[in-house]
Amino acid sequence: MKLKKQILFLFISLIALVSLGRLSLVSYDSFIILDRQPYLQMQTYDSITVKWQSPQEELGCVRYGKTDLSQKACEIKPRRRHKVVLQGLEEGTQYIYRVEANSLHIDNTHRYFSTLAKDINKTQYIWLIGDSGKKSVYQLQVLKSMQEYMLDKTLDFWLLLGDNAYTSGTQKQYNDSFFEPFQDFLKTHVPWALNGNHDARRWAFYDIFEFPTLGEDGGVASGTEKFYSIEQGDLHIVMIDSEESDLSKDSALVQWLEKDLKSNTKKWTIAAFHHPPYTDAGHDSDNSMDSHSRFSLTSRLFLIRENILPVLEKYDVDLVYSGHSHSYERSKLLHKHYGDSTTFDESLHLVQDNDYAYCKNIKKTPYAGTIYTVTGSSVKVHKGDLQHPAMPFSQNKRGSVLLEVNKNSITSRFINIDGEVDDIFTLHKKIKCR
Repeated sequence: MKLKKQILFLFISLIALVSLGRLSLVSYDSFIILDRQPYLQMQTYDSITVKWQSPQEELGCVRYGKTDLSQKACEIKPRRRHKVVLQGLEEGTQYIYRVEANSLHIDNTHRYFSTLAKDINKTQYIWLIGDSGKKSVYQLQVLKSMQEYMLDKTLDFWLLLGDNAYTSGTQKQYNDSFFEPFQDFLKTHVPWALNGNHDARRWAFYDIFEFPTLGEDGGVASGTEKFYSIEQGDLHIVMIDSEESDLSKDSALVQWLEKDLKSNTKKWTIAAFHHPPYTDAGHDSDNSMDSHSRFSLTSRLFLIRENILPVLEKYDVDLVYSGHSHSYERSKLLHKHYGDSTTFDESLHLVQDNDYAYCKNIKKTPYAGTIYTVTGSSVKVHKGDLQHPAMPFSQNKRGSVLLEVNKNSITSRFINIDGEVDDIFTLHKKIKCR
């Protein structure tokens, strides 16, 4: 008996040491300042932010201009974490830029950016990837398949639907799983990222990314980086943190969402968050134990379905995208389905029972229909059942979504890693749908 107790004590002590060692390593990886090539943040109509990290404290500068590098902005004191804000820029304009630092070798080839545009006739392209934070060859394959499909078209927005760095969202994991594979793409594109459950295990996310809190990019000021809006042309995008925010009916998030969507006058509205309201893949939106909120014992998937969707649909949001489940799943045009899958009734919840073409009136109408899509297979794939009745277009394939936003239509394409379009639908807007 004594020997058994000694063995048990030794076993427990070993587990504790391993856990402590892992915690120490992850904590160190979260705080460490690593070398990091320049990347773009906080794109607005008249400004943009350039961030990077160097091995030594020093003053950083950015040279920029529309056709030459005649303008210059510098930091006021030496540091390793660099942040330079370029202000007074022209709306809807492309600039070239060059980052200067002494202790970090910076690749300044082909660096440029564009400010947001107000032109309502502008065709916009939006790339959405989900759960892309596991370092693998698939990251570049998904990127390449999108770029080959785009050819010479310009991408306007890059939305990351969460879990951008596995497994704990540390600084080192972000370097390995995000900044390294996308280093060339980050020279010219601003990542608008959502906080996933893996990102939220540590504290690097809000150190790395910067989001508008004062309505700098349109919409109602939220006062927090956890939820905000972006507007360009006739498009309104709502970015919602479903991981760390309170999702209850009277929460600050829901109160802001009501104000933001009520004031929205744009023709097209898209909402994005990490946790899907409908899914039957790696996660199960019928399972009350799946993905608990830290504010309650209720599943985040339930809370989104019960508290967030009614607000989105009340203000006629057109498309909703999420990740979390490592699959591709897509609904038809539906509304008012706030229960589990057993309560889904086509006669009650389908607005239009079409497969690939839908129509809504230009005038915003409450509960006119929304299309829901899960895009969480940009790297990982779960072999889920894919039997949710609200999501008939589903598959276990790696890929990403490319949106084409035109004056009177939006087309959504799921492009797999082989460059094939596995799912496509178009939502039209007319003065009156027949």
